[in-house]
Amino acid sequence: MLKYLLPLLLATLLSGCAGLSRPKPEVQLADIQPTDKATLFEQEFEVTLRISNPDRQPLSAQGLRFSVSLDGDDFARGASSQPFSIPALGNDTIKVLLHTSLSGWLKQLGKLAGGKTALAYQIDGTVFGAGALGDIPFRSKGDWQLPGP
Repeated sequence: MLKYLLPLLLATLLSGCAGLSRPKPEVQLADIQPTDKATLFEQEFEVTLRISNPDRQPLSAQGLRFSVSLDGDDFARGASSQPFSIPALGNDTIKVLLHTSLSGWLKQLGKLAGGKTALAYQIDGTVFGAGALGDIPFRSKGDWQLPGP
């Protein structure tokens, strides 16, 4: 009897652990606008992030931290301690301030002067305080289409 009970118990435990892995949120760059706060060493942007929750459970978090790379170069960092909630199988946008150095901004301006119409971006970050899930890392990639003349 014990030889049948042990495999059954092990299978039950493993199936329970599989239920703990939930789909990660998807974070995309929806918009980026300069603010009026710029100095010689730093520029500030207001970034709109679209957060999608592919899970069947709502996602509530205490904030997030992220970095943005443009065309493979580090561009800027941002963070927000503003709590947010995304419904199950839904999405919403949040606005976050992003800071970049003068050198990072000038490097991107040089690429734009070369006639590029889009920049490839990558966002790496962490959603903090997502209840029982704890902190959730995320990464997304896309193309930021530049406004035409």
